[in-house]
Amino acid sequence: MNEETFSTGSDLLDLVVGGGQRFGYPAGRVINIVGDKSSGKTFLTCELIAAAYHKWKDKLKWIYDDAESGFTFDTEALYGFKIIPDEDKRVKSRTVEEWSCNFREFLGTLEDDEVGIYVLDTLDGLSSQQIHDRAEERFKTFKSKGAAAVKGSYQMESAKFLSQEFFKELTAMTEDKKVLLVVVSQVRDKIDSMFNEQTRSGGRALDFYAHTALWLSTAQKVIRKDRVVGVVVKAMTKKSKTPRPFRNCFFTLLFDYGLDNVGSNLDFLYDLRTDKGEMRSSSESLQWSENAKEVTPKALVEFIKVQGSEKEELFKIAKKQYNLEGVRKITEWIVGEAGLKEQFEAEFGVSMRRGELINWIEANGKQAELSERVKTKWELIEDAVKSDRPKKYAE
Repeated sequence: MNEETFSTGSDLLDLVVGGGQRFGYPAGRVINIVGDKSSGKTFLTCELIAAAYHKWKDKLKWIYDDAESGFTFDTEALYGFKIIPDEDKRVKSRTVEEWSCNFREFLGTLEDDEVGIYVLDTLDGLSSQQIHDRAEERFKTFKSKGAAAVKGSYQMESAKFLSQEFFKELTAMTEDKKVLLVVVSQVRDKIDSMFNEQTRSGGRALDFYAHTALWLSTAQKVIRKDRVVGVVVKAMTKKSKTPRPFRNCFFTLLFDYGLDNVGSNLDFLYDLRTDKGEMRSSSESLQWSENAKEVTPKALVEFIKVQGSEKEELFKIAKKQYNLEGVRKITEWIVGEAGLKEQFEAEFGVSMRRGELINWIEANGKQAELSERVKTKWELIEDAVKSDRPKKYAE
């Protein structure tokens, strides 16, 4: 079994797409990344390649097939190397047939000790050879006989070529190889739907053969001084060949930095974002300490109780709001009180703002510890929702 995995560049996304079996995408699979414009599709594929390059260095080979001719990222400034080389070496498949040949050729260049990533951006940018041939015939007819002689066509040759047979062949080529085929798709509305449902190219065949279909949508814009500097993206697996499908998370993309793994991890660890991706006010007061207690409703009530009868009113409020929002409100009040702040931080950790904590974690090399805390919380949530029942056929 192929045990290599490809990180997305985000701990949370690695948990989402790994589905409890792995941490990241498994090698030897076809992955589909789906989203509307400005939802981070291309950015995410760049992060995937950058993370793989950081892991494997010269043992990594990759192709970025810019079929849509829309790649404009300065990846050398972001990651220190070019993801798409100079123009004369750029791969731009025009048709699905050409893409198939380019991918086959790429697989043939991989040595046994090398790993590979092939990104097609996007599937929507491809036509078929028959469509190109027919376009040439129409043009010749137009030049020789005029516009009236040109007939329209509604045939779907590209859709026919992107059949179950085609994707079955692709999955067979990638299986047991240390390679990842990433197919980027553009979201489009179903024109015959009463409920404004969305779809994307590739049809049922891609739904069936893709290991993961990761759908992206822009949840919020990151704004500083009235200027948009990034986006908060919601990601969800609508298809996942793992025991944990339909998982989702938020992650932040900063245009001048890339995927903000530390910031996204803190948002999850401290429940800083609402269901719509908006930032909560509790980001102004976060506790961090290696041996600190977790700020739970129970721990907070016990802390207030120890302070004595003069805090009786606060104790009543905490008991009344024995939930996550109550914890936030009471914590914010405590760290604002000079007499309680030092005692609180000695027990629960030093209080910092979100931006301050990001800087502190990076300055003190705490990224790995943060990652482990995120994984632990993720698994605690999974344990809380699993079916706690005996096996049906256990002896």
